Amino acid sequence: MAALFLAGCSSDDNDEPKVNVDHLQKRWYPESTRLNNGDPQPYDGHEACGKDYTEFQANNAMREVDVVDCQTDPVVTTGTYTLEDKTLTTSVGGTTVVYTIKKLNADKLELETTFNGNTITDIYTSNPSD
Repeated sequence: MAALFLAGCSSDDNDEPKVNVDHLQKRWYPESTRLNNGDPQPYDGHEACGKDYTEFQANNAMREVDVVDCQTDPVVTTGTYTLEDKTLTTSVGGTTVVYTIKKLNADKLELETTFNGNTITDIYTSNPSD
């Protein structure tokens, strides 16, 4: 009983959890990608006139928006997602990917998946820089 009391008095009780799924439904702008726990490589697909993003919406709908250039409308691909605990499964454009959510708060989203034996971590922000 004392151990439960001591655990309940931890100094980080007010810290936000590392994964708070309440923050998923919004626009997420790619920031960088990390391959096999290496250094993050900055995302370089943004245009001066707009930023690419993935948006998770209500009713398990999602869309990926790619600003190709400043002369044409963005390419929008729609799909669906499911979320169970820390597992996010997306189906967009005929491709299904299963991710583990490593971090999710109001500002950051980190999704990890494995492809061809490589661990890929995509890092997003909800507040893109100009």
